[in-house]
Order: sequence, then structure tokens, then C-alpha cells
Amino acid sequence: MDIDRLARLLDLYLDEGLDSETKRELEEMLLANPKAREFFWQRAELNAHLRQHGQEAWGVKVLGQDGEGGDKLPTVSESRQAKPILKWIVAGLAASLMLAMVGSWILRDGGRVGTRDQVALNSSDMNASNESSLDGGQSSSVDDERPVDGLRDVWVAVLRKAVDVEWKNPLNAPSVGEPMKARRIQFENGLIEIQTNRGARIVLKGPADLEVISDMEIRCEKGRLSVDVPPPAQGFLVHTPLVKVVDRGTAFAMDVRGDTTAEVHVIDGLVELSSQVVDLPMRELREGEAVGVATDGIFNNIPAASESFPSTAEINSRTRAVINEMRQSWKQRRKAISNDPSCLVYFDFERTNDGLRGNQDTIVRNHARDAEGNGNGIIVGCDWTSGRWTGKRALDFKNVSDRVLFSVDGEHESLTCITSIRVGSIDRTFSSLLMSGDAVEGELQWKISRTGADNPMGRLRLARRSAEWDNSVSDFLSDPVIGPQRLGTWMQLAFVWDGINRTCSQYIDGELVSHDFIQTLPDSSFLRTGQLELGNWTPRGSDEVMSPVRNFNGRMDEFVMFNRAFSQSEVLAFHDLKAAYWKGQKANNWSDPSNWFAGVVPTRSDDVYIDASDEQKAVFDSGATEVLSRVIVGSKTGRFGELEISGGSLFATRNSDRHTRVGVAGGVGIVTQSGGEVDLNTLQIGLDPSSQGTYQLSGGNLLLSRGVSATMSSLEIGPQLGRGLLEISGGTLMTRRGVTLGRDGGTGVFFVRGSKASRIDIGSFRDFDGFWVQNTGSTLKVRVDDEGVSQIRVHETTADDGANVHFSNGALLDVGFEATPSAGEWDILKWDGDLVDEGLQFASHVDTDVWSFSFVDTDSSGSPDTLRITAQP
Repeated sequence: MDIDRLARLLDLYLDEGLDSETKRELEEMLLANPKAREFFWQRAELNAHLRQHGQEAWGVKVLGQDGEGGDKLPTVSESRQAKPILKWIVAGLAASLMLAMVGSWILRDGGRVGTRDQVALNSSDMNASNESSLDGGQSSSVDDERPVDGLRDVWVAVLRKAVDVEWKNPLNAPSVGEPMKARRIQFENGLIEIQTNRGARIVLKGPADLEVISDMEIRCEKGRLSVDVPPPAQGFLVHTPLVKVVDRGTAFAMDVRGDTTAEVHVIDGLVELSSQVVDLPMRELREGEAVGVATDGIFNNIPAASESFPSTAEINSRTRAVINEMRQSWKQRRKAISNDPSCLVYFDFERTNDGLRGNQDTIVRNHARDAEGNGNGIIVGCDWTSGRWTGKRALDFKNVSDRVLFSVDGEHESLTCITSIRVGSIDRTFSSLLMSGDAVEGELQWKISRTGADNPMGRLRLARRSAEWDNSVSDFLSDPVIGPQRLGTWMQLAFVWDGINRTCSQYIDGELVSHDFIQTLPDSSFLRTGQLELGNWTPRGSDEVMSPVRNFNGRMDEFVMFNRAFSQSEVLAFHDLKAAYWKGQKANNWSDPSNWFAGVVPTRSDDVYIDASDEQKAVFDSGATEVLSRVIVGSKTGRFGELEISGGSLFATRNSDRHTRVGVAGGVGIVTQSGGEVDLNTLQIGLDPSSQGTYQLSGGNLLLSRGVSATMSSLEIGPQLGRGLLEISGGTLMTRRGVTLGRDGGTGVFFVRGSKASRIDIGSFRDFDGFWVQNTGSTLKVRVDDEGVSQIRVHETTADDGANVHFSNGALLDVGFEATPSAGEWDILKWDGDLVDEGLQFASHVDTDVWSFSFVDTDSSGSPDTLRITAQP
């Protein structure tokens, strides 16, 4: 064995510098020689140690490299004394070694960056404080040799990245960097990257339904995925409803659509295919080959198109784009925070050039508009480092002396504090976030408390000193919610002290984690601030004797204090940098910032949530929006949203995976459009159980320019047990793809009221055929006025036998008069393709002595192309 050559190949491998020839050479050496494999593990172990000791991961640029935020810090590639950074196989193969050797929960790079279900990146150094415990008898440092919760022995994979993901069940969604046991993963759209602890890497695009069975086996029911398998994972197995794929040292891609179709494309190497439907011989598939599998389970050769599948390059590119958008949104939000009259303190930890006295490396500027001269923070001991994204500055708290000192005078009936932090370790009983040591009534202490010496979980804890004379405190505790999976992950923490309603609430990433009643006398339910510290505690009263060290171990890149109580919606809006939440206060005007939580009008790529109605409904009547991601009206159970559009141009097409929804997750939504231009990717009305949605179009233009990936519909009414209604009495509707009424147990109504709509064109926009699918229980409803009724037109634009119409058994037709009844016949639906009628029928209340319907051939093609209704005299 040529050890020098092997070392060179491993260096290339860890730097992702192998080409196809050197990759094959390395594989042969590892498979042929046990000593080569042992050398591989030693190199992986070395890189794991180097990674733990403070290297910024994955070669991402850090602070100051884009010209913002301070002094330049070196990347891994600039530190040649450090070996190549851990890449895809090391992250899997060395993870268990890293856990056993260093004991701390070493996760991945960057954690949640910014918004809920928007983007998550892997993060780098998770350096726990190495100083000896100074807590005296109260010390409870973590035993470095003890595995955390036994997960070292059972985890099989890790979620490395998640970009623009909309989880099907957010409460049960995996966290980025979290080691996973065998589990099921489902999401509606977005991209994720999973890596098993044998090194196999799966990039998956939604809508997706995947089960991680073991470190060598997955089952995919739905989704587009690419799989990259290194030598230690050779034999990796993928189950689907139609085909089983066994890797034999390769990279391959798949498109899985339940039990209807599947495709397998080999990018590199060899796979073995077995039909799951019929008894066929095993088939080998090699580089550049591809097969399609239909419901019969037979393999059919198809052109290879592996470049169209999700890849690491794509997920990295989308990650960079989203981070840049979030940073721009954060910059816009800073001004609104600073100008909020209730803002007492705003530390953004950015470098300022506005004439601050003293050394800027030891001063953090208070940007609150009404901040007094002494409102700036004094940095003691902390080092500057990188924050949530490239160029964002943060303070690194490591040593027992690290802290930020500042002062805010007064007693506050209500107070809201929000901070963005990344926890390095929970190595003390208490890790201070915001503390006062004044030892007076109302004294504030906010910290993370560990549940016990043998338990790595932490909980948020807000304490208030009750009275000077009895030295007692009132504690407000969350459940243990900060676990090992959150270490090294950016998260936003908040507490809201509401002395008026006498409640104390705490939040993580905008989600409520504790809500308690304040049990004090009405005249003593205040919080006192005074001399404060971030990240540490210096007691100045009777607590000084025998007080444990409570320094915070981690990073902080934003801190805000307001002298009012935020609502839950406002806390969530503050967290979601790429979401805008309607508040509705001043004349309902969309363009007024005061009508939006966080004080910023929706900007480019935002998700917009409208959950107010009647006098607080949203009104859009002029101007043009930036290109938004989507609009959600009535977003959750118990929420009623209403949007009125009478003019202007509203665009929501930025992210092809995002669908505008009216009534979702149990909410009720209403949109009324009487004018203006509305351009949406897709429109879903009444989605999910208990959801109800209505879209009334009486004027203006509504364009649906993409398709829902699950059905290829541009318009879905009443899918997934929901109830939806689209009513058209004027204006123009144009779609790129088809219309689906009802799906998976839901019911939808497509209502054409009279003859005033100028166009109802399905599939006429650009390059796809339209179609009409009307499922059982869903209704096509028409009302004839004195001039007739506007016709629905299903277009074929590609000449590939599309533009079909399908009525399921039990699909309903509801007809009647809008004006004075009269005899006649009217063509209400016309199509260019084929008809499949399994049982269209009149709704029960239609008078069949008056009305009848028929399918008519109007172009002498020999096949029906029109649905005609007839009223008898």
C-alpha cells in the first residue's frame, strides 16, 4: 500500500477535490486493504478534532469578508495548519467518534437562520467553555465522558440542511443538526439534505414523504431525490412502492410519485433494480442510463436527465439566496425597531461610525430613538465573532468574566425582551441572559437553567424578586425545551411581562413555551431594570456571598427591550424575517407600515399572513408590491382573515414552491377582488380539515402562473378535507395549468355568476395544457343572467393530448337563473382534449323538470368537447 498516495487521495476526498478517476482509485484502495480503511478512520478522527477546536465550518465566509461588520476572520481554507474541513462522509462516519471523544453535542453549521420554515444551515464551532467550574458547592458541570441520552448508540442520520421547507407537521419536524433515530419525514415543499452515519447523503425536494429506516436503508413514498453513496455505505437501499434500488458504489437520482410512477437515473457507478409489483429478474443500471416504472412494475428505458434533480449545489445556491434576502429584510427592520417609541434598548452589535466616544471594540451602540446618553453597552471580555449570517457581527461569551454592562432606569408595568443567541453549552446550573444584581423588589433575572446534573436539557427561567425584606423570588419556568439538538443552533428567545393582564410568557423562535399568571399584588406586578448585564451576573446585594458563577456560553447577535407587552403574533413577526403579519390599525391600508407587526410593509420574497377581518381587514387598492413569496389569508384554527383588492398590482410569484392560500390549517379566509392585477404562483382555497376559503372575483385580472406540484393544478378548491369556493362574476381568470375541485376528501365549488366575466381561461398562459378535474361531492355552479353565462375554456397549448376534462362519480352540477327565468341553452364548459365522465349529476335541489345537461360535439371531431345546459320553456 502506497501510504503517501493514500494520504493524498484522502486529502482530496475531504476537500471534495476528487474527479471520477481518483475517486475510483480511492474506492479500490479502501475496499482492498484493511490498513487503508484504518488509516481512513485515523484521518477522519484527526479532522474531527481539528473541527472541534474552533474552525469555522464548510469554508463559508465569515465576519468582515463582504466588506461589512468588522475585522476579517480567517476561513478554514486560509488556515493551512488546519487539515481539510470535514465534508460529507466525515460528517457521518466521524460523528460517533466525535461524540465519544469530546462528549459535547457537536452538531452542524449555523442552525436556524432567520425564519420559521425558511432556511436552516449547518453551523460550526460549538466550543464549550473549558474553564474550571467556579460554582463552588453548587457546581454541576457536564460529565464529558457520558453519552447524551444514549443517542450515540441509536441515531442513524442527521438533517444537515433545510431550505424553504414547509413541514407537513411543524411540531414534529426534525431540527437541523439534530441526530435522528429511525423516523418519517414529510414536507410540502423546499429542499433538505440528510446524511446517514454511514456517510450516504440524500438531497430531497418536496412534496416529499420519506422514512429513514436505518443508516443503510430508506423508504420513499413521494419526492424527487438524489443519493450520493461513499464506499462505507455501499449497498445502500431505497424502497419505493414500485421499485427497490440497491446501490453498488454510485450516485443516482429518483422521482417517486407514490404508486403511480417512478424514475431512476444513474449519475455515476451502478445500481441494482428490483420490481416491487411483478416478479422480474434483477436489473443492473449503469452510469448515464435511466428507467421509468409505471403501475405495472415493468422497467422502461427513458432518456437520462440526472441534471434536473436536486443536488448539493442547488441547496447551497438556494441557501445563499435566502440568507441574502433575510439579511436585507433585517436591515429594513432595524429602522422600524429603532424608531419604535416603546424601544428602550436596541443592540444590533453592528459596527457604527457615528462618533461614539471610546474604543468601539468595547462599546455596543444603543440604537433606540429615545435612548439616553448612558444607554450604550460596555463590553467586558467578550470577543467579536460572526453572527447568524455572513457579515453579521456577534459577541462571543466564553469566560467567567465575559459580559455586557448597561443601564435602564425605572419600574415597568410591562416589558418585552428579545434576543438572538447560539448556545455553545449548558455547562452550569444557570446560564445568564439578562440579569440585574441590585437586590431590590422587582429585580429582573432571565436565564437558562439546567434541569439537573444528569440531564442536559435546559429551560427558560424568568425570576422576579418579590420584596427586599424577605429575599424571595417568583420563578416563571418553561418546560425543558433547550436540548442537545439546539446547541450550536441560532435561536431567538423572548419574554413578555404583561403587568396589565398579569401574565408572563416566554418564547423560542416565535413559539410559546411558557405562559403563567403573575401572582403578586396588583401594585407590585412591575419589573425593575436598573444596572443590567447581558450574559453574566454580578450580585450587588446579600446574594454576593456564595453566589454561583452564571456566565452564558455562546454567542449573541441582537438584543431588544421594549416597555410594552408584545402579543404572540408580534413576537412571531419579530422572529420571522421573511414573513409579514397583518395587524390592521390605520384605515386598513396595505402600504402603511403601522398596519404590519414589526412595522415593515411586506418586501421581496416575504410570506404574507392576514388574520384579521371586518373593520381590521387588509385593503390593497393602489401601487405595486414587490415580488412576494405567497399570501396566506386565514392561516390557522380560530383565525379569520379577510383581504380586499380593488386596484394596484399584487405579485406573489417569487418562490415556485409557495402557494397562495385562502383558509388553511383550520382557518377561515375571504378574498374579494373587484379590480387590480393579481399574479400568483398558484391558488389553494379551503385547504386542510376544518378550513374554509372563499375567493370572489368581480373585476380586475387574476393570473395563476404555475402549478401545485402534487397535482399540477394552478387552482385547487377544497383539497385535503377542506371546503373552498371560487366565485366569478366579472374580471378575468387565466391559469397556466389545470383546475382541481375537491381532493383527498375535500369539496370545492367553482361558481360562475352571470355573463360579466370577460375570460375564464384554464391552461392558456404560456406552455402547459389546462385540465379540469372535478371530484366526488364537488360542484360546478352556474347562474344564467339576461345575457347568458361566461364560458369556462380549457385550452391545449402544447399539442400533446392535454386539456382533458374528468368528472368523478358523484361530481355535481348546480344550475339556475341569476335573473328572470327563460328557456334556452348555454355552453358553460368547453375543452380541447378528451372527456372522462364517470357520473356527473345534478345537485339534489336542481329542478330536473326544467333543467338538463349534455356533452356535445361542436367541432365535428367525433368526440364531445362542450358541456351544455338546457332550460325548458
